[in-house]
Amino acid sequence: MRTIRSIAIAGFILGILFKTLHWPGAGIILLSSGVLTIVSLAALLFRKPGPLTVQLQYPAMLIGSVIVVITGGLFKIMHWPGANMLLLLGLTTCAVWFLLTARTAGPAKA
Repeated sequence: MRTIRSIAIAGFILGILFKTLHWPGAGIILLSSGVLTIVSLAALLFRKPGPLTVQLQYPAMLIGSVIVVITGGLFKIMHWPGANMLLLLGLTTCAVWFLLTARTAGPAKA
């Protein structure tokens, strides 16, 4: 799954390059890699924890907000309506997640 996510993110970056340079095919590359990235991130919620897995507090909140931010960025790049609201909702949820996890984390021990 990590390989698929890496390919999807590389495709997303390539799609942004195509969109910036106004080359044909940018919309298809962005849409397909954005959907693939969202699907691979959503699959993280249903994965069994392994020996090298990092335990996060509120993982559904973090992954959900990242999915909304990626979707909002895709909407913004493609000039579709609703992009600002998606970005506002996703980034606000990310900020709330950081505040919740910072509050519950203890002080660093020297």
